[in-house]
Amino acid sequence: MTSQPVLQIAHLWKRYGLPPWPWQKTTPTYALEDISFELYPGETLGIIGVNGSGKSTLLKVIAGITAITQGEVKLLKPLFSMIELNAGIHGDLTGRENVRLLGAIMGLSRRDLLQVMPHIEAFCELGEWFDRPVRQYSSGMLVRLGFAVSIHVAAEILLMDEVLAVGDIGFQNKCLTQLENHRRQMGSILFVSHNMQRVRRICDRVLLLHHGKQVFLGPTEEAIHAYDGLLRQRGHHANTWANLPGIVLQEIQFYQDGETLCTPLQQGENLTLIFILTLETPLQQCNIQVALENGDALSVVWESMELDALPAGIHTFRVEWHNLLLKSGHYHVRLGINIGQFSSKGFRVNNAIGLEVTGNPHAMGLYQPLSSFTCQSQPLA
Repeated sequence: MTSQPVLQIAHLWKRYGLPPWPWQKTTPTYALEDISFELYPGETLGIIGVNGSGKSTLLKVIAGITAITQGEVKLLKPLFSMIELNAGIHGDLTGRENVRLLGAIMGLSRRDLLQVMPHIEAFCELGEWFDRPVRQYSSGMLVRLGFAVSIHVAAEILLMDEVLAVGDIGFQNKCLTQLENHRRQMGSILFVSHNMQRVRRICDRVLLLHHGKQVFLGPTEEAIHAYDGLLRQRGHHANTWANLPGIVLQEIQFYQDGETLCTPLQQGENLTLIFILTLETPLQQCNIQVALENGDALSVVWESMELDALPAGIHTFRVEWHNLLLKSGHYHVRLGINIGQFSSKGFRVNNAIGLEVTGNPHAMGLYQPLSSFTCQSQPLA
């Protein structure tokens, strides 16, 4: 980065509670340990990690909500934080009055407020609720109001902590578009989320936290790959849900060239999945489903088999994938059986078995099909 940073964090430590007495032998517990990074104009820095890793604590320290224990936070540009849904919003005031309050706190003049008020009212799409007390708002309406204010006040740095987890899809996409516009105008964003697809869409770099420590800081895809590794270290266990008694998953395994797959699958190789189900009672009109899901529980590959009947007994199912061009990362298998005319759910096994795929770690998207990407050029007339 050649420009000057708008935010500098240097060797930040945060501990809650009183320090131990000198004669106590307990080791102090820190919520944040030795965090250092910089945020630059026009950059979106994602902050990811499992629950309890210190993401929200870090934003609260930067916003000045909680004091630091040790280190330095140097804020060089105006900041607006959206850490809690109702942060800075007074429940007895209307939406319009809260906009005036937040604008005044951010240093907007009366003239500036009059100019931005119609834009804020139009963006949050609250209609007549804009002039009603905020205590009557739903959580989604609070997000609409808070986000509309955040992108129209003169703040060059936005702090966002999972605020887009609330609200309908249309409004979420509208907010993401506004965040991208904020970046183009050289605004900066600190973005905390568990949604890796959103992180991929808007983040230039990502900071990965784990138990309050800075594990990784760098390109988005590499950070998400490291995050997947942390999730795998925590372990995953098969989770079975059954509406039908007497169905048991006896065995499930990946094979390659007739042998058990013991190493990560290379992108583009063939793969076979074999699983054995035991049925104590027969099933009628059943649909057997196999899904390969990524870390966000998105079904990247889906297979299904319609059967008029499945008798009692031991059944071995085999799925063969040829030239499986999955993106590099960790996947798991979800099995399911739907039954009856209306395909009601009867049996589910989540995280039945995991699969590691290696390939280009910088590739985007969910799947890498065989494709060609060409360009034909001709001079201007």
